[in-house]
Amino acid sequence: MKIFSLIILFFFFFIFSLASVNFKNDEFIFRIEKGDSFSDLEKNLFKEGIGLPAITKIFFLFFGKDQDLRVGEYLVDKSVSLKDITFTIFFENVHYRTISISEGSKISNFLSKSQIESFCRYKNIPQCNLEGYFHPNTYNFEFFDDFNEVLNMAFNMQLFNLEKYFSEKEDDSIKSEADFLIIASIVEKESCKNEMSLVAGVIYNRLQKKMKLQIDSTVIYGIDNFNGNLTKKDLRRNSVYNSYLNYGLPPTAISNPSEEALKAVAFPDKHDYLYFVKKDKCLHEFSTNYEDHLKAVQKYQLN
Repeated sequence: MKIFSLIILFFFFFIFSLASVNFKNDEFIFRIEKGDSFSDLEKNLFKEGIGLPAITKIFFLFFGKDQDLRVGEYLVDKSVSLKDITFTIFFENVHYRTISISEGSKISNFLSKSQIESFCRYKNIPQCNLEGYFHPNTYNFEFFDDFNEVLNMAFNMQLFNLEKYFSEKEDDSIKSEADFLIIASIVEKESCKNEMSLVAGVIYNRLQKKMKLQIDSTVIYGIDNFNGNLTKKDLRRNSVYNSYLNYGLPPTAISNPSEEALKAVAFPDKHDYLYFVKKDKCLHEFSTNYEDHLKAVQKYQLN
């Protein structure tokens, strides 16, 4: 029986390899809903200019798949053949939707205002401030999935990491998970993985000495539609996120930090640095005093 099935399969494969497909769009996604029959599938594909020959239905009938279609969305592009389309459906190679949360991204980069409000209602969060509370990753889901449940995976993973590293932190001066998250979000924006612990140490040192943080990324976060050019006027802008004017931490996180950033805040490097200036991609010059910092600014920024 197995040999006979394989012979039939190869026969269908040969027939399909001779068939060509010409449809209206370069690519499209079609959907198989719950309860759809093979006839519904044929009608949906015909709307896109794809007419399935009778042999396709025979193929599905032979293997008992005509009444057992996998619910989902299927992606088709102009480079495929009729055989490819048939096998995509037959072997249930569904197309997954994705939401990508980048390290250091703002919540507005991947969610709309209505999606944020919907998630807060879903989680019963009265003060809907979610900045920093989503674990950076790519999440796959299907059209019938509850989008809030997808977001909840990212939310719960970030809470898990936050609670883990907050409980393990070496410095007791940070009293709340919220402040811990804020520092991690700044570290994420200001450094690459190779220097996160160094930068975290600078932030701790400045906070302990009650110095203003004077960090550009906090200022930028408070500017709507930032154009990429931070000016002296921006540094004088009256904003709760302007760490050149205000002491202490900004009121919320400024990005969604990675697990590496959370770990760096839990285990910062012990040093006397109070300043840093960018000298290359993922590299900073660190200084213990303002005079040396000015020299570094002159060397790596002004010139």
